[in-house]
Amino acid sequence: MASTASPLPAGEDVPVSALSRAQLIDVLTDTVGDLENLDLSLSATGVEDARRLRSSLIAQIRDHVLPRLADADIPAIVVVGGSTGAGKSTLVNSVLGREVSDAGVLRPTTRTPVLVVNPEDSAALAEHPIAGVCRTVTSAAVPAGLALVDASDLDSVQESNRVLASRLLEAADLWLFITTAARYGDHTPWASLEEAAGRETPIGVVLNRVPTTVLSEVRRDLVERLDALGLAESPFFVVPDAGPHEGLLPEASIAELRDWLGLLAGRHRAAGLVRRTGRGLWTGLRADLITLADGVDAQDDAATRLETASQKLLEAPAADLRDDVERGTCGQGAPTTRWVTLASTGGPLAPLAQGGKLRSGWFGRTGRARAAALATLAQDARESVAARLEAALVSVHDDASRTWEAAGAGSRSRELLPDVPDAAAVVGAWATAQQEHLATVPKGLTPQGAGDLVVSAAAGIEGSRAAAERLGLGPAISEARQALAQALTGVLSAVVPAGAARGLAPDPALAAALRLRAGELTPFTRPGATA
Repeated sequence: MASTASPLPAGEDVPVSALSRAQLIDVLTDTVGDLENLDLSLSATGVEDARRLRSSLIAQIRDHVLPRLADADIPAIVVVGGSTGAGKSTLVNSVLGREVSDAGVLRPTTRTPVLVVNPEDSAALAEHPIAGVCRTVTSAAVPAGLALVDASDLDSVQESNRVLASRLLEAADLWLFITTAARYGDHTPWASLEEAAGRETPIGVVLNRVPTTVLSEVRRDLVERLDALGLAESPFFVVPDAGPHEGLLPEASIAELRDWLGLLAGRHRAAGLVRRTGRGLWTGLRADLITLADGVDAQDDAATRLETASQKLLEAPAADLRDDVERGTCGQGAPTTRWVTLASTGGPLAPLAQGGKLRSGWFGRTGRARAAALATLAQDARESVAARLEAALVSVHDDASRTWEAAGAGSRSRELLPDVPDAAAVVGAWATAQQEHLATVPKGLTPQGAGDLVVSAAAGIEGSRAAAERLGLGPAISEARQALAQALTGVLSAVVPAGAARGLAPDPALAAALRLRAGELTPFTRPGATA
């Protein structure tokens, strides 16, 4: 493994795409917009990888590709990143020979990234996306054509810092990976290193704070690990452990690293570094877009599965409600007991139950008592039916919420699945409709009383149906039962609206659009190609 490296020859750029630079900028800008609006909330195979890939692509295109396309002469961005406590800030300060980035034990939880630019480059980077998330420092110690970023910690205890560190790495033309003898094998920074190697991002490695007693062993192990990642030719630097100290590191400790950065300096040499980044970038970007298109397809499949599962939740409860109406079981229990009491000998509904003449009585008192008894009976019937309906509604709603939660759509369920309807209001509306549509009123009953009798009979109160049929209300009862079944199953279906889960799927055209854009990038993946 080499300890120093020089920039690659500039070579010849070969414009090969049918897209103009302006068109390519438009295509990639639209791609970022699509990715930002892409919902990958549903659980599916590989969805976690797809979510990370989406965030990576957005950062890579927005913070690296688009700025480079808009201005090919902006400085090459060197991101200094690594684990908490790896000594990144002290190293940056020492390489530059001045304090530009605060170093200290509190930095891992409170830090803001620092962008250090040469005065000649400050204007070019003023509008760069990473300037908006960094504190910019101007220093002539940074070679023109390069910009150094002292990044957030990859394994920070604060998620926002970790996200920001990952975003900065996506913007890098070169990643200077800083690690220590104690931390080089940590999972989070090493996983980031693997991803960067896979994208062919140029990488330099600094083994910092290494005690001489373990230097040989640690260097050998780290070199083997880097070799396994295909980074055997990456520049590799060792900074000895300076022990407890404040301020800058000894000059001899960082001279080799500073010299190497100096070799990268200059417009044409930095441009060579950018070209090296671009060769892997376009290939990786194209592959990532295709992979993410597959992720969009997976979301579509997941939405279809959730739609099927959601609608299946309705089948058994709806069948049970229809069966309850057909068999009249809603009227069993307390409503039937009420009928027996009211229809017993001497009761206000006894003539109705026995098929006798329905008299009004002195001053209409018998008729009024009969109407009041029918109203009480109908109220019992409505309450019984509403109780059955409410139980079904609550059960289906809870099952649907759990199903959506398990599918990763818990937050959307509260938006797309309506609240449990008022069962009493639904049944009350049905009962009112039966009374309003009653064509004939038997002699001896008021219109309200006849409607109450039909409602009671349709609900299945034993005895009331036979009484109603003797009065010629059989057709009205059949219609009322049919309407009741439709009302109950209709409101039940509304708890899980058809198509709600399918609506969670991304726009079906998005997968095709991502593949199309990946195809448009193919010319840039050829040797010697450039945008």
